[in-house]
Amino acid sequence: MNIRLGVDVRGLATDVWLPEESATTVLVRTPYGTPGLWPEASAYASAGFAVALQDVRGRFRSDGEFVAGADETADGHATVDWVTGAPWSNGRVVLCGTGYEAYAAWCASGHPAVAGVVSRQPWPPGDASPPVDSELWWRTEHGSGRIGHPGLTPLATAVTELPLDDAELPGRWPVDIRPWPPHATAAAAPAGRVEQAVAACRAPSLHLGSWYCRSVTATLRHAVLATEPTCHVGGWVSPLTHELAEECAIDVPVEPDPSTLTLRWLTGALHRCRTLWLGSGVWRDGSPVTTAAPVRTLLTGKPGVLTADPARPYPSLPHSADLGRLTDLPGALVSNVPGPLSYHGDAVCLISGRSDAPSQLVATLVHETPAGIRTVLTDGVTAVPSGPWAVEIDCRPVAVDLPAGHRLRLELTTSRYPRHPRPPAPATLTVDGIVLRAPLPEER
Repeated sequence: MNIRLGVDVRGLATDVWLPEESATTVLVRTPYGTPGLWPEASAYASAGFAVALQDVRGRFRSDGEFVAGADETADGHATVDWVTGAPWSNGRVVLCGTGYEAYAAWCASGHPAVAGVVSRQPWPPGDASPPVDSELWWRTEHGSGRIGHPGLTPLATAVTELPLDDAELPGRWPVDIRPWPPHATAAAAPAGRVEQAVAACRAPSLHLGSWYCRSVTATLRHAVLATEPTCHVGGWVSPLTHELAEECAIDVPVEPDPSTLTLRWLTGALHRCRTLWLGSGVWRDGSPVTTAAPVRTLLTGKPGVLTADPARPYPSLPHSADLGRLTDLPGALVSNVPGPLSYHGDAVCLISGRSDAPSQLVATLVHETPAGIRTVLTDGVTAVPSGPWAVEIDCRPVAVDLPAGHRLRLELTTSRYPRHPRPPAPATLTVDGIVLRAPLPEER
């Protein structure tokens, strides 16, 4: 195996792993620095692939200025041209990546030499309302400047005097996070570019997602649009996601590892789709993409009153943390559904009521174990107007399978700060009706 580091391709630094004979090339264009990918590159090369790892423009050793969401098509196509023109290439390229790497891969997927795409936890995530804490973390540690800043977010948060959703925060933050606060429109152009590329690509593709990652909605959307997709959604974390807390209520099997799945797919040994069902922690054969299924009512909640106070927003914790310490805080309407219980897809919360000022509602679905550990499964947020209203809150898709003795909790609040912004103004919300509906799972 021959390794060449720092090869210049149009001012883009590229590391290359070469097998003994000409081969299909695995290409990863990354804003995260190539050294973290060297172990995988070595494994792919040992399996008979050539590997090219490249810093995208403006990151680490590559020339230019990095702009998150810029069109990566030209650089991607030029790199594929360079790869296929090399004596060690057999003319076929598989584009791979996690997060922004997957975005760069899809941008280049229209090149005729592309023989496949591996997309893991793709960027942009596809949130209708981006979580403030996750978006701040990504922009701080991975999405701005020339280099990454791992670990900077908690340090900067500890010394800032402004709320994390304050419009004045960028002026005191150590890296450029503008525009701020986050809004879905900021990712609309790159998200649309990816969807068009996925729909146009005729090469087979592997889609790897995690229920714990914001990108699961985009993962499933891409799997629907793709021509020949294989899709796995599990409970993985990666260097680009927050770690699972030790007390996480959801049992997540260690296997299969996403890198192993990628290698099996590259070598033609992986064709089936699989889904991890949260709660039971069981993998099942079958697509994580939901089909049209009968919808049932899981619960009908009791009416109540919620108070919105921007100065004292209802708090959130990291996605996999135990919410037990928030249980006794005032300001939430809680309804429970006992297990066994299963659903697969988007849960929808139908809420009616009235408000004395414009505000917002957050619906959080929580898995509670018999030991009382509570972990977020999914959530959604919507604005409510002044006066009477009836709203629907879509909670992003998930596959849930809670055993007997476990419970599903619906927690309705006016905020979950810093995951979601604080309410816009003081308000009193009188909730008259709460209905939670979700699609039934397919027969096992």
